[in-house]
Amino acid sequence: MATVKKSNREIEERYELDDREISQERSDFLLPQIVDFISKEQWINLRPEYQRRQVWDKSKQSKFIESLLMNLPVPPIFLFESEYNRYEVMDGQQRLSSILAFYQNRLKLTGLEHWRELQGKQYSDLPPKLQRGLDRRRISAVVLQTPLASTRNAELRQIVFERLNTGGQRLNAQELRNCLYSSSFATLLVELAGNPTFNDLCDIPRYADHFVGGNVSSELAENTLFKRMIDCELVLRFFAFRNVRAIKGSVKSILDKSMEINASLTDDELMQFREDFNLRVDLAFQLFGTNAFKLPTLDDKKASLSEPYYDAVMVACDRLFDRRHALLKEKIKLRDELKKQLLKPENRELVVGKANTADAIKKRLDFVEKCFSSVL
Repeated sequence: MATVKKSNREIEERYELDDREISQERSDFLLPQIVDFISKEQWINLRPEYQRRQVWDKSKQSKFIESLLMNLPVPPIFLFESEYNRYEVMDGQQRLSSILAFYQNRLKLTGLEHWRELQGKQYSDLPPKLQRGLDRRRISAVVLQTPLASTRNAELRQIVFERLNTGGQRLNAQELRNCLYSSSFATLLVELAGNPTFNDLCDIPRYADHFVGGNVSSELAENTLFKRMIDCELVLRFFAFRNVRAIKGSVKSILDKSMEINASLTDDELMQFREDFNLRVDLAFQLFGTNAFKLPTLDDKKASLSEPYYDAVMVACDRLFDRRHALLKEKIKLRDELKKQLLKPENRELVVGKANTADAIKKRLDFVEKCFSSVL
């Protein structure tokens, strides 16, 4: 990276400006206070639909609770004051989720090393003296604040998120987007990721069967696409790539921009987005069955989900949605045509090759759309 040459005075002036951009406060909170703040939604961006899915398994959650019982030091959490007296959890979601789950009797302790006699117990099962002891434990919090009128709020939040997540299990791109662009659109992505047909086509356990009362089954929690919000990113890719004029720059920048520009959608627009996605997923299933998003192979049983192929099929369904009835009449022919074309090395390389530039994306989408149109 090239060095930027500036005088000491210029450097000092920039430091004076930057130094006023972020301020810090430090506080300690009793565990019952934390549960109360979360329940009253004073601390937001904690639950999976806003930030990240539960990455810690029950054993890791239990060992954290065990550390609190033993009064061992634990790292502080970081909060961002997004508006007066309302905070976003920037780092510490897994710790806070563990505390909340235990106090709400949704976590039974397991895998303990020091307090083995507490195996299988939840908060309500603890002897009264242990409950009182745990209620006196504190978590330190660093509260970060920026001037409410600052035009750099989004940039500063992104810097803080990225720096806080350089250790441990770092936020991936979609988890970071959900932190930075929290909106009704972000919430819609999670809702649509739970579409039962979409779940089936992506080999994700159905939300409806595995996400009950706020509790996620271990089967869904450990699913690769669900665990790190890749399912939500797949939904986002449809909205980002359906607009060919928005396909500029890197995939990351295209998806980031989609989150940003759609953050202010009206209720009517959100409803239209919901309907569009659900209808296109249904059409894909009607055309190709359970292999809709799986790249055709000689042996279809070995076919696996392909993100670039998913993009192309969904966008083709969108572009030709008005001709869906004609497509459905020719679905057998369409399946055969796509399989024939995608078994050719040059076409396969076009769809799932290493190139992931804006130009490559456009060519991929156009190619699959032409395959669709060829059978009409």
